[in-house]
Amino acid sequence: MWTTVVVSGITLGSFYTLIAMGFALIFGVTRTFNLAHGEVLVLAGYAAYWLWKTSGVSLLFTFPAAVLVALVVCLILQRLFSRLREPLELNSIVMSFGVAILLQNGMLFFFSGDYRLIRVPTFNQGLHFNTLYLSYGQLTLLALSLLVIGLLYLLMRHTYLGKALRATIQDREAAALAGINVGAMGILAFAIGAILIGLAGPLYGCVHYLYPTAGLQATLLAITITIFAGVGRIRGLILGGWILALAESCAVVLFGASWRELVGAVMLITLLALRPQGILGREQ
Repeated sequence: MWTTVVVSGITLGSFYTLIAMGFALIFGVTRTFNLAHGEVLVLAGYAAYWLWKTSGVSLLFTFPAAVLVALVVCLILQRLFSRLREPLELNSIVMSFGVAILLQNGMLFFFSGDYRLIRVPTFNQGLHFNTLYLSYGQLTLLALSLLVIGLLYLLMRHTYLGKALRATIQDREAAALAGINVGAMGILAFAIGAILIGLAGPLYGCVHYLYPTAGLQATLLAITITIFAGVGRIRGLILGGWILALAESCAVVLFGASWRELVGAVMLITLLALRPQGILGREQ
């Protein structure tokens, strides 16, 4: 049983990391809190659901539409955030909260409040390894999440754009003095974040029910994992996603499914109280 819990936790944790990476990147580069992150994720999931439901296309062909929807919304958000004045963090919270409410009501108007799920029949089949069972859905979720995380890691570590993004995350003023266009880095961060959200949206629609207010849980996950990792630490994001998912899986097994959300809330409050700079971060 516990082997299944660990494998499920790692699979779900990798997906949690994929959800959180867009939020962490945007926050690290622009120092803005995008509380509409979860709503954009759900909107991308709705775009994939609509295409899958109306056209009957396979899940794979819904990703471009989901990425396009997330990209449009995130670039609009970037334009709104670029007009904010200090205190930037507080003003971004207020603005993104308003955008989140707007997106929730828009999704409620167009898709109603019904629970919707992208059903892929082959996802329920799987492989048996002695007492361990892995569904094709879990394998797909794990493989795609790790692939995207690996590609982003290579981008951040081995390209000029990645180094410029990391420099901006570490010190915006020093990066500007070194000749890096920090404004362009902000646009790039929102664009990459939108691509990550768009890739996570259809997967989210396969493993979670889509409904207009579902984004709140996704935003809480992204904030918790980002605080756990510290700003600009991809390895920390992966570790945070795994630990959060394993804690949730254990809570579900020991106490029931109703305890899952409480685990994330407790971890967030504990981190804010004891390690606001992150487990792997350094005190400034």
